[in-house]
Amino acid sequence: MDKQCPCCNKQLDVPALKDIEKNFRCSHCDAILTHSEMQIISYGAIYLIVVTSLLILLGENTFLATVIAFITYHFLRPVIVEPRLDIKLSYIPKIKSLMPFKTNNSL
Repeated sequence: MDKQCPCCNKQLDVPALKDIEKNFRCSHCDAILTHSEMQIISYGAIYLIVVTSLLILLGENTFLATVIAFITYHFLRPVIVEPRLDIKLSYIPKIKSLMPFKTNNSL
């Protein structure tokens, strides 16, 4: 997926959620980025609630509707959810080089 880095505003290829553990690095500015956890949880919850409710309204057993919703979410997440996720900045390792002024090391 192509996304824009929030630090350097350049396009970068974002790895899929299954390919990373917690975060990943921007190839341009070396900033540590992560997917938005709140969006992951909210998109997942909305999908599961909507699909389960629709299947129950169509007459499916509640347990089977929940299982079907979870399985379809697992297979459709990379296609439907992940392209809509935002990336956010976790840490800037080269903060001194990004500052427009010189800093004093004394505190």
